[in-house]
Amino acid sequence: SGAKPGDWIFVTGSLGGSIAGRHLDFTPRVSEALVLRETCKLTAMIDVSDGLVADLYHILEESTVGAILDGLAIPVSDAAAAMTDDRSPLEHAMGDGEDFELLFTVSPEDGKALAANNPLPIPLSHIGEIVAGDACQLCEKSGKETALPRLGWSHDVGHS
Repeated sequence: SGAKPGDWIFVTGSLGGSIAGRHLDFTPRVSEALVLRETCKLTAMIDVSDGLVADLYHILEESTVGAILDGLAIPVSDAAAAMTDDRSPLEHAMGDGEDFELLFTVSPEDGKALAANNPLPIPLSHIGEIVAGDACQLCEKSGKETALPRLGWSHDVGHS
């Protein structure tokens, strides 16, 4: 609940394609969370179980802030890239859920340090920034910003 405007948004690993079985063979990111806690000041953190965007909304609501995600920076898993349904690999990465990666925010200073020197044995991606307000937007390849609906699992209504 401590994310603030200007904070950088990061995610570990790659996302999407859990329906292909990734959710049955995952490593909980406990040791990575501990390393991050010792390396920098985390302002907010959650695991990606409901989907990247759904879990980002949890952070945004608890912190009373908004976010802009960089669509080109979101790490799409090979399983999501191989999906052949009516959703794009990016849509799978943003909404499939059960990735069990870490989604977290840090100050810009800590973000620059993490981007320059990843302390983890897994990939770490800077995917966006926390902003004032309550909007959650995606910056597309063209530079156009579009509102992001709450993709992923909703405990109130099921998969959306």
